[in-house]
Amino acid sequence: MNYYVAKNKKRKRRKAQILLGFFFLFIASCFLYFYMVVTPSIIEATEFSIFSLSTSAVSDAIYDVLDQDHITYDDLVEVKYDSEGNVSMISLQTVTINEIARKFYQVAQIYLDSMGKNGVDVPLGTFTGIPAFSGLGPKINLKLVSIGAMTSTFKSDFTTAGINQTKHSLYIHLFASVSLIMPAYSQTIDSVTEMLVAESVVVGKVPSVYLGGGLNFTPSV
Repeated sequence: MNYYVAKNKKRKRRKAQILLGFFFLFIASCFLYFYMVVTPSIIEATEFSIFSLSTSAVSDAIYDVLDQDHITYDDLVEVKYDSEGNVSMISLQTVTINEIARKFYQVAQIYLDSMGKNGVDVPLGTFTGIPAFSGLGPKINLKLVSIGAMTSTFKSDFTTAGINQTKHSLYIHLFASVSLIMPAYSQTIDSVTEMLVAESVVVGKVPSVYLGGGLNFTPSV
């Protein structure tokens, strides 16, 4: 009698262990499927939208700062001439540029934080990882987080505008990183926004060192 009871308990214990093993195998398979199939599908479906949203947010911030502060070419660039009317020096007003860059960062961060709160909507079908179901079903909102400090560089472009005339354009390249928050996973998407800050026609012969693009600057903020 005791032999059969012990054997029955042992059989039940083994059955429970097998079921537990299958359960953990199922959980592991779900996680693997999520990382290997579902996650790439979600990233593919949202990457372009996130890039566009972050670029738009940064562009709006730059435009608002330029518009509110009424920034002109003379605020950012100093041009000096020699006695013969040729350009002797073109220099960036680094203090002013640093102040403006700081405003760009502050306003852009506000816009990116607002974008992050709104998040990005992903159709439920995308979470199946099956292409045929992508774009179907109710929307699931995923949050976005702006991570780290933004960085920027100011770059010059010199083009001929006529006899002894050169158009000098000053651009800002503002780099930002946004993280897409998903269950047990996050994906960082980088963006760079280029925008014209100021330009003017410089009258006089411009030294070749500047024509070669030698007037770039990275703000220290």
